[in-house]
Amino acid sequence: MAGKNSAPAPIDRKEALERIGGDEAFLQELLGIYDEEFQKKYDELEKAVQEKDFQVIREAGHYLKGASANLSLPALREAAWKMEQAGQNQDLKTAREALEALEREYRRLKDFLKESG
Repeated sequence: MAGKNSAPAPIDRKEALERIGGDEAFLQELLGIYDEEFQKKYDELEKAVQEKDFQVIREAGHYLKGASANLSLPALREAAWKMEQAGQNQDLKTAREALEALEREYRRLKDFLKESG
């Protein structure tokens, strides 16, 4: 059975750094901005799922998908893509699952960044 550490890292740091010219300080700054934006969008998504507002679900999912892809956060990008699809398909069950996945993967990213400094 796979252990806790067998999951791929929540960020492909090498790819992210290549994308921004190897500037570690800039990457930290971008991750800080992502952190703020993620929390705002997550709150919007929680409310949108409760209110069955599929347009907000789709748009916020799309936004987070792009932001996650830009920072090489594959699991968060995948969860955000599912959220976007749920909004497009007006699928509340998938939206709820995607919301849980976003929260779980965001927590995993935060823990990973704390551990890796």
